[in-house]
Amino acid sequence: MILGKSDGAAGEHGTTLDELFRRAGVRHPQATALMDPPNRESFTDGAPRELSYAEADLLISAFAARLHALGLRTDAVVAIQLPNTVEGVIALLGVLRAGMIAALLPLLWRQQDIVDALRGTGAKAIVTCARVGTHAPAKSAMLAAAELFPIRHICSFGRELPDGVMALDDLFAQTSINPNHGPARLGAPADHVAVLTFDVTAEGIVSVARNHAQLI
Repeated sequence: MILGKSDGAAGEHGTTLDELFRRAGVRHPQATALMDPPNRESFTDGAPRELSYAEADLLISAFAARLHALGLRTDAVVAIQLPNTVEGVIALLGVLRAGMIAALLPLLWRQQDIVDALRGTGAKAIVTCARVGTHAPAKSAMLAAAELFPIRHICSFGRELPDGVMALDDLFAQTSINPNHGPARLGAPADHVAVLTFDVTAEGIVSVARNHAQLI
């Protein structure tokens, strides 16, 4: 899906958000790329993580490969509802590396908000987590998916997941990956839609598409 026409260096060179991350990793593979807040365990599952660019790049490719293994295709919309943790960045860049579009759901949205937001997007999957405080996003995602016919996959980080939810924590055990980025897109990569965000209007929740160049 191509949106508008990009301007400036990003558009001229076809640079995507994922490519910017890759370039930083080539220059400084052992530098720290991602770091969880130290109080992570107080609001979600898992101990705080710290990843180098090389480690993060491996996980991003592993996540993209997992999406392809599910049968999702280029420009498929994948909803993401994750807290501000390492997994949130890995999921976003993994969706982009797979050539797909990330629909970014606010963390506090519950079942009906998710349904209203995703109904018109054709989203094929939701990526979330088991726990944020006392809220169970994976459970809300399962309930929302029951009302949204196109959604076939609910994937989640964390422990004690509902039946039918695909666990993602095993990605952190990856030691190697043969990345498959799928078919090349036509046109400048930076002109393709990267994310969908959502505005709440008097008429309801409206999705807003933004390409790589706009975000950069």
